[in-house]
Amino acid sequence: MKMLYLCRQTNIQCISMIKSTYIFFVFFMLTAVWSCNRPSDMQREHPAVSPTFYADSLCTLGRGIRLIKEEKERLAFPPLDSVFRLPVDDVLTTEELRRLSSESLRRLMIYFNLMMNFESGYQYFDSLERAKHPVVSRYCRRELWVVKAQMLMALDRHAEAVDYLNRAMALKDENNDPLSEIFCTATAGITYMGVDTISTRAESAFRRACRVAERSGLSNYWLYPQAIGRLADIYLQQGKYEESISLCREAIRLCEKSGSYHGKLVVAEILTEAYRLLGLYDEAFRYCAVGTGEPARAEVDNNLIGRFFIAKAEIHNNLNRPDSALLVLAQADSCFDRTKNDYYHLMVQIDRMYYLAAFPDSVNVALRGFAALEGKVPRHRLPYYDYYYGATLVRAGKWLEAIPLLRKSIGELKDISELHPASEAAELLMEGYRHTGRAADILTVFPEYRVMRDSVTRKDKIRQLASANIRFETQKKEQENLLLTAEVRLQDTLLHVYFIAGVCTLLLVFFIAGWMVMRHRNLRLRWQLEAQEHERADERLRDQESRLHELIAARQDLYERNRSLICQLSDIQARHRNTCELDSVMESLQSHLLTRKEEEDFRNAFLSVYPSALLHLREACPAVTRSEELFCMLVLLKQSNEELARTLGISVASVSKTRYRIRVKLGLPEGSDTDAEIRHIMAGEDL
Repeated sequence: MKMLYLCRQTNIQCISMIKSTYIFFVFFMLTAVWSCNRPSDMQREHPAVSPTFYADSLCTLGRGIRLIKEEKERLAFPPLDSVFRLPVDDVLTTEELRRLSSESLRRLMIYFNLMMNFESGYQYFDSLERAKHPVVSRYCRRELWVVKAQMLMALDRHAEAVDYLNRAMALKDENNDPLSEIFCTATAGITYMGVDTISTRAESAFRRACRVAERSGLSNYWLYPQAIGRLADIYLQQGKYEESISLCREAIRLCEKSGSYHGKLVVAEILTEAYRLLGLYDEAFRYCAVGTGEPARAEVDNNLIGRFFIAKAEIHNNLNRPDSALLVLAQADSCFDRTKNDYYHLMVQIDRMYYLAAFPDSVNVALRGFAALEGKVPRHRLPYYDYYYGATLVRAGKWLEAIPLLRKSIGELKDISELHPASEAAELLMEGYRHTGRAADILTVFPEYRVMRDSVTRKDKIRQLASANIRFETQKKEQENLLLTAEVRLQDTLLHVYFIAGVCTLLLVFFIAGWMVMRHRNLRLRWQLEAQEHERADERLRDQESRLHELIAARQDLYERNRSLICQLSDIQARHRNTCELDSVMESLQSHLLTRKEEEDFRNAFLSVYPSALLHLREACPAVTRSEELFCMLVLLKQSNEELARTLGISVASVSKTRYRIRVKLGLPEGSDTDAEIRHIMAGEDL
């Protein structure tokens, strides 16, 4: 509003002061001011971000990608094409639109390849370029040119495809997206291999893709292993077999790491061809099984799996097994039936006719098949068609018809650097000249044949040397793998042994611990039982000792009563004269305290308490008498002299005399404690 107000004031002043020419000048100045205040290109490239709209756009693009993965390719075009219909200025940033457009171009290329509608694909991409989409024309030109070249390759417009590829590879600093760089260079390299006779351009493109992927840390990107595999294919064509196989193995490792099933199939196909050329057919079959060993995960993979069957049939043919080759070709044909691929159907028919010609009774069938294909073979398959047809005519003995085809196939095969079949065709051609009597023509063909044969021989020597090196390396690696396997098995065995030993040790420890616990428990129970037994024995001993002491005490009491009675009787005898009967009574009372029977009972009771005491005494003193034994038994019971006298019914002086006799018999020194020594002897102790 302020600007309009200024304009109005200026116009009023101009009308009032100057002529109408100044009005034009003022208008020009206002236009210049508006131009200066208009947002710059850089400002227009970075408007406010709209995450919601961007997410919706990604969802739309993702729906198209999902339809391709679900093999609903016909429904995938509208979501993918809708990206180029999005508003440019106000809703999405330039970077958002660039990423969406780049991803959509890649998916649209896949879409048209799956639909095999290359003409419509080229027209679509060409219309997109002519429409000058503001983002595509500035930031996605290289991707657009690469996908156009892909479509032109399928349309056999190789010169135009090479031109687009050269323009795309020369374009630099279009954007700083490494994914876009890898896609463009890897796809350009694949397309170069199909349209360009100069392999160095494809090699340069693949090397560039690998450098970008390694520098950007995008080695898991699905195109990176394919670029390595295609680079290995170029090395294979150049005769660098060892480098090719090494790259292919690295590519397979990356494909397995990234989960790229299609990339693994592509690389395995190259490895199969490499080992076939080297004559290492076991390895060729092993990598061929990568494609033929499991069903296709996507419908489009049937084309690639069909090519594996074609390669397998060629290996069988090299091994002179044409019957097996024909069976494998039937499997290849079934794969191409699923994709309705007429081109590969034609390849299978050509190979089938050639393998049929190996059987004499099928040569005419093969000739009819080749005749039916005449005029239907694409230009780049004509060299092999002419060579196979001519070789079949030779087998049928139709030399005049075979000579033109063989002569034509020699030049065609040389143009595509297939010198081995070209030399075989030249050999058959000279044989045809010989059969038809044209010896002069043989001289014209022979120099060319010799040059080709020398070249083939050199390549065969290189191939044999490479095959020997690879076989040696393979055997070396197999031995290393066997050693590693043996080492792993040894380690596993040791682990098992250690595990079993550990388990056995633990079981042994548990067993010993359990045994010790049980032994300790048993010992404790045994000790308890022994303690109880000892207690019971001690109690029995105490009972026996108490009985002995009671018996002795009873006898001593009886002895005292007898003495008292004797005293009374003595007094009576002293007062009365007629005491004959009293004398006999007193004699009966003065007998021993212990009767014979009572002495035996005492001995038995004593032996129950001290079972070995008398044995020890008799060993120490064999001459001991029965009364002396009784004396020693009472000494062991710790009887005093008075108690001994009362128990034995003798005087104290007699006790001393008995002790003296025993000391002499035992040989004890004078002054020793006879009672203590007797106790020691009867207890079994040494003197």
